[in-house]
Amino acid sequence: MNHADNPDRRRFCLNALGAAAGAALAPRMAGAQAADPFPGKPIRVVVPFPAGGFGDALMRQVGSLAAERLGQPMLIDNRPGVSGSLGAEIVVNAPPDGYTLLATLTASLASSSVLYSKLRYDPAKDLVCVSELAMLYGAWVVSSSLPVHNVRELIDYSRANPDKVSLGSLGYGSSGHILQTLLNNKYGARVLHVPYKGEAPIVQDLLGGQINMAVLAGTHLQQHKPSGKLRCIGIQGVRRSPVAPDVPTVAEQGFHEETWSRESPFAVFAPRGTGAAVLQRLSDAFKAAVGAPGVVKFLQDGGIFGNGNSPAQAQASFEQFYRVIRQSTAATGVVLD
Repeated sequence: MNHADNPDRRRFCLNALGAAAGAALAPRMAGAQAADPFPGKPIRVVVPFPAGGFGDALMRQVGSLAAERLGQPMLIDNRPGVSGSLGAEIVVNAPPDGYTLLATLTASLASSSVLYSKLRYDPAKDLVCVSELAMLYGAWVVSSSLPVHNVRELIDYSRANPDKVSLGSLGYGSSGHILQTLLNNKYGARVLHVPYKGEAPIVQDLLGGQINMAVLAGTHLQQHKPSGKLRCIGIQGVRRSPVAPDVPTVAEQGFHEETWSRESPFAVFAPRGTGAAVLQRLSDAFKAAVGAPGVVKFLQDGGIFGNGNSPAQAQASFEQFYRVIRQSTAATGVVLD
């Protein structure tokens, strides 16, 4: 019998040749993968707020340090509009490869999902949280001319003086508007809501006396508290502010609303479907950046708490906070086109 015509022998030879070829190619494939790990090109970070604000300043610092660790630049792309929704939509529609990210306040994603009836994406389904970089609290600040020193006095004064307390907010569905709605609807307060398009004019009018209350970030509290024109009467969140350690939290004053007992995350998001290894690589870089001395000082100076958690921790936190803010925003009864 001719061994060349033996089917079993031919099959054996072909298998042996395939195995040898695979063994020869394996080192070259491994070398190619090692030469081109993620990231292999610059990373775009969409910040859905104007340049110069807190989110922009933080992301530029964190992005620069994270880029050093990743070996690729992080390009900050400011895309303000529609309460952050325009920037978020850009990221939702990007390929889920880790090269297009969103850096924003989690609260803006949740409130937009309720406020805008024509929103063309679902933040909870179309985005995944990479890491929460910082946790912000809301400082309840009043003009020093307003005769109130705590939350109870604020409620009682507004009841006795309807619409004499005017609260400036970043618009419908913002934390300030949610606060005003809850105070009025649940606690019988008579606080007037005054919407603004930015935080800077709120602070300007608060100092100028055009309004007499606002919910501000710790940076503004620290900057203007020494002037004596402003008084902090409460802190939202689970811990006191490092720039106003003498001011009790709202919960410490006996008001245990869930929306007032949570800190607001500033987080990085990626399109849903981004691989777990890519998310972890990004998260590790952000965590290292948030822990850098310069960033720690930047956050501490503003009374902001740094974080930098893992993708799993960040996603779990996002889902819980998203639910709370959606419920609070829905309670305002406002829906926008």
